Amino acid sequence: MHQFLEFLRFELKLRFKSPSTYVYFFMWAAFAFLCVASENFGPVSSQSGKVMLNGPWAMGYNMFGACMFGMIVMAAIFGTSILRDFQRDTFQLLFTKPVSRLSYLGGRWSGSMLVTLFAFSGLLVGAWLGTHAPWADQARIGPNHLLWYLQPFLAIVVVQVFFIGALFFAVAALTRSLFVVYVQGVALFVLYLIGITAFSATRSTEHFWSGILDPIGLQLTRVVSGYWSVVERNSWLFPLDTTSGYAPGVFLYNRLLWLGFGAVVLAVLAVLFPMSVEALGARSQGRRAAKLRTLEQVQGAPARTQIATRLPVVHPRDDLGTRWRQFLALAGLRTRAILKAVPFWALCGVLFAFIVNNGYYAGRMSGTDVWPVTYLMLESVEGNAYLFLVIVTALYAGELVWRERDVRFDGIFDALPLRPLPDAASKLAALTAAQAVMLLLSMLGGVLMQTVLGYHHYEPLLYFKELFVLILPQLVGFSMLALFVQTVVPNKFLGHAIVIGLWVIVPILYNFGLENTLYLPGATPGFTYSDMNGYGHYVPALFWSILYWLAIFAALGVLSMALTRRGAETGLRRRIGAALRRPSGWLPATLACLCVAAAAGGWYYYNTHVLNEFLSSKDRRAIQADYERRFKRYQNVPLPKVTAVDTAVEIYPERRSFEATGTYTLQNRGSVPVTQLHFTDINQSLRELSFDRPAHLVSRAPRGLYVIYALDTPLQPGQTMTLHFKVGHDSRGFTDGRVTDFSGGDAGGKFAYNGTFFDLEFFPVLGYQPGNELDDPRRRREQGLGPQQEMARRGDPVQSRINLFSPNADWISFRAVVGTSGDQTALAPGYLQKEWRKDGRRYFEYSMGQQPMQNFFAFVSGRYAVHKEVYPGKEGPINLEVYYHPGHAWNIGTLLASSRAGLAYNEAHFSPFQFRQYRILEYPRYRSFAQSFPNTVPFSEALGFIQRRRKDDDVDFAYFITTHELGHQWWGHQLIGGNVEGSNMMSETLAEYSALMALKHQYGQDYMRKVLRTELDSYLRGRTRELRRERPLVLVQNEPYVWYNKGGLLMYTLADYMGEDKVNAALRDLLLRRRYANADPADGRDGSYPDTREFVAALRAQAPADLQAFIDDSFERIVLYDNRARSATAHKLADGRYQVTLQVQAGKAQADGDGNETPAPMDDLVEVGVFEGAAGKEKPLAVRRVRLGAGQRDFTFTVDRLPTRAGIDPYNKLVDRIAEDNLVDVSLQ
Repeated sequence: MHQFLEFLRFELKLRFKSPSTYVYFFMWAAFAFLCVASENFGPVSSQSGKVMLNGPWAMGYNMFGACMFGMIVMAAIFGTSILRDFQRDTFQLLFTKPVSRLSYLGGRWSGSMLVTLFAFSGLLVGAWLGTHAPWADQARIGPNHLLWYLQPFLAIVVVQVFFIGALFFAVAALTRSLFVVYVQGVALFVLYLIGITAFSATRSTEHFWSGILDPIGLQLTRVVSGYWSVVERNSWLFPLDTTSGYAPGVFLYNRLLWLGFGAVVLAVLAVLFPMSVEALGARSQGRRAAKLRTLEQVQGAPARTQIATRLPVVHPRDDLGTRWRQFLALAGLRTRAILKAVPFWALCGVLFAFIVNNGYYAGRMSGTDVWPVTYLMLESVEGNAYLFLVIVTALYAGELVWRERDVRFDGIFDALPLRPLPDAASKLAALTAAQAVMLLLSMLGGVLMQTVLGYHHYEPLLYFKELFVLILPQLVGFSMLALFVQTVVPNKFLGHAIVIGLWVIVPILYNFGLENTLYLPGATPGFTYSDMNGYGHYVPALFWSILYWLAIFAALGVLSMALTRRGAETGLRRRIGAALRRPSGWLPATLACLCVAAAAGGWYYYNTHVLNEFLSSKDRRAIQADYERRFKRYQNVPLPKVTAVDTAVEIYPERRSFEATGTYTLQNRGSVPVTQLHFTDINQSLRELSFDRPAHLVSRAPRGLYVIYALDTPLQPGQTMTLHFKVGHDSRGFTDGRVTDFSGGDAGGKFAYNGTFFDLEFFPVLGYQPGNELDDPRRRREQGLGPQQEMARRGDPVQSRINLFSPNADWISFRAVVGTSGDQTALAPGYLQKEWRKDGRRYFEYSMGQQPMQNFFAFVSGRYAVHKEVYPGKEGPINLEVYYHPGHAWNIGTLLASSRAGLAYNEAHFSPFQFRQYRILEYPRYRSFAQSFPNTVPFSEALGFIQRRRKDDDVDFAYFITTHELGHQWWGHQLIGGNVEGSNMMSETLAEYSALMALKHQYGQDYMRKVLRTELDSYLRGRTRELRRERPLVLVQNEPYVWYNKGGLLMYTLADYMGEDKVNAALRDLLLRRRYANADPADGRDGSYPDTREFVAALRAQAPADLQAFIDDSFERIVLYDNRARSATAHKLADGRYQVTLQVQAGKAQADGDGNETPAPMDDLVEVGVFEGAAGKEKPLAVRRVRLGAGQRDFTFTVDRLPTRAGIDPYNKLVDRIAEDNLVDVSLQ
């Protein structure tokens, strides 16, 4: 015990004398301080704006994040503590003494453990200080409960430090190499990411084991707290018992598992560690003997050679040839030292596994595979794999700079006649060679996975461009930065921390509002590769930004040569003085690099700040706030509505621009005269406006944001007028792709060389647009705005007469002539009237004729292949057309089949399709959605075009998305609600319902279980990120997770309970009564649009009495169930059948908008059943629907075949907070 205490005391004394210990403490204190004091920083910054930044969940989540990124700190502390004796050769003296192995190892490890915990205790101090920061958002600061700080620290930090520290300590002790310790840490991190990627890509909902086995904590927090409401996240600690929470016992078991793992590692170390000089020296003696044998084999003689009596005369030369040969020799030596080492190939193996794993799961949607196109393989190199390459570069840069001093060869090496240039260049060349090998392995991994997955359209040129033209130069620049840092810092470990910190700081600075690529070290503008459009308009910005940072880093590389350590004078001040005394060697090269940087940066600045307006996120928020402050008062000003659009559009894909002229026919459909016309021009696309009556400009806001004209003669109710307009968008130079400004500088990829897709937002927009307001409460507080005005209540006399999707129109007639390049096809809503060529361009005229449509139109232009067929609709043939990129033909059959199925279902159950055509148009994946315009659906190439269903139970998302968007032709283009609460539900929920029904009729009810589970999971996770408050379905405002996922799930359940025909009858009745509301002002209606009161009334009229309460719970309230299967047993009967006894427990709660739950009385229909087959593959043997109250209940089933699973609500038709416990294995007795 005395020896243990002595080692412990020595370790603590040494560590607490070291400045690095306090640096680590203050680093974590600063981290926690910023996490609490700034909502733009830290792991919680992306979470709901209502989560308390110092709440128990946030504290725990931040601590998991700190421990993950703090592994480099743990490696430095635990690794150096056990390696110190070997690095200084004191082990030869120490191990000859009667020192106990356990005392030695235990004292070193315990001291490191205490020091590391001290460093991480900065998290507690920093978080507490952060709550007192004067600028902190006090709306997100809760009370400082001591338990909220201590319990996460003890349960998370102590456990993580214990087992990760044990792992690092053991590896360091057994290998006596700190570099191997770092390699092990990198490998652990990457292997962990492999597991996370695999689990996330499969969209598995079986979380138990993934949470328990998680060593880092990301998946554990997702499993344990993924469904916690905001209220629960602000009040619940991570549960250290086996009964609490929504994943009982998972957190406790995880903590015990990894505590046990750490203990086992330490026990193994105690057994294997060789506590003697002879044992420790045997391995190195063996290596020396092997080297001697190799030398003898090569030379054919004994390694010991005779010394010559006369030495040759040496004539030193210092010319370019000599330096070149020195460079080649050193570069070869250092490259071989890296490439021949086992750790390098271990890292390559980890990287290759990472690439293969990511490639296998790349692009999956809802657990369904996609075709492994090359851009998906390349994306597997970016992101986390790129982080891996950065970390490896940082480690090897430190090794190269410090190697001679680490092995005490610096005295000899520094005396060699070697100039700094060959030395520094050889280090850079060795790093570049290692990076090139890793990138080559990445390419081979991508090609291998494409081959394995049956995709043989290899694109080696694309691999080369991405990996060696885009990524490698960035890595070379980072290498020069890392070599410079390691040259100027006093020790290698500080250099590692600074280098990684400089890379990590880029997204931190970005989150704090410093978004300009010119100021973010090594940053490049964001870009997206598209099969349709290649690298497109991103190329110039990428080239100039890479050149800019390469030149800056090259200047640092030159400075690192000037400051190279030579001899005994290694202090930075002395090296700077020496460099200043001989500026001719480095100053011209440095100035040349800076001139290149200035030229590249100047050109970049000219394009992104002069030719285009640069707006940071904060700038855009300020503009939005100013828009609301100045013009909100005009929201209800009387304005005419658009009744007809006639336009001529010229699209110039080669310039990524367009021009359009045209007319709006405007009608005063109100009851008071219109005296002014107001326009919002958020994209600065308005060029000219004129009217068919006298008018004058009243005001034009800066940037043309809001424009007001006064009519000299008011427009009386019922009167019409004509608005003439000229609009356009010009793409000038290039923009910083990290931001998208309101003037459309990048325009979000809307304008492309191939695949242009833009809509009416670039055309005159009448009136104030609430959609341009800030809707995030955090950002509103930041801008000094109060709570956002909610949508009007149902029945509001003004907003109920306004179209939800087009406030400045009801229904319009539409005609457009669209011109584009000679090799492209231009499309817009409407029927093609004629097509012609003029001056090398193609022109298309589209018209809707007499068919009214929403004021909702778009224009698309691209080089397309097209597949056409005719569907026999109820009121005549319907032309089905898919315009697609020629290389994306895989799912054309699915898109057409789902279109036919959707048409058949909706026409059979609701009303005839109102158009004579339905078109799907592929566009580049700069945006990832499909959008339903009248008879025309632009569809991102990232969605259904590359889907690849390989298993029968894979979710057919191409089918689902297509039928959803087709459903909008009824729910949104026939029936549309007013601009009031709940109206989004009548569009989106009913389109989701149409898609779910089409999917069920195509694949069957058993298939729908996975789909419904996905809907349930998405809803439960969505409500945890709510920024404002959740609302019931009929009152929904801007909560997509409610109107999509919850709405679709409950409509499916209602159809199952009530009968699909009755639900469809209710919807058909509502549709036929209220479709095309306000299409004809003389039809005798009151001018209002339908709202969800009419929807619910239609359902109630068809529903039996015993389902009225279910309608209340589903649509009028927020209701959550707690149903679980407790046990299931079976025994075989004499006739060969099986009798199953199932025990279940049921419960129900009602929640408010913040997530506070209160128990609710339960008398509900719930399904119970018995199944055969493995978990996740169950097939029903017997399912019955019963009415249950809260509490336990037993059921008995008799089935013909061997049962394996049984439970309650097996198809997840109810909103159950813990769906995993609905089924249990059947125990055969």
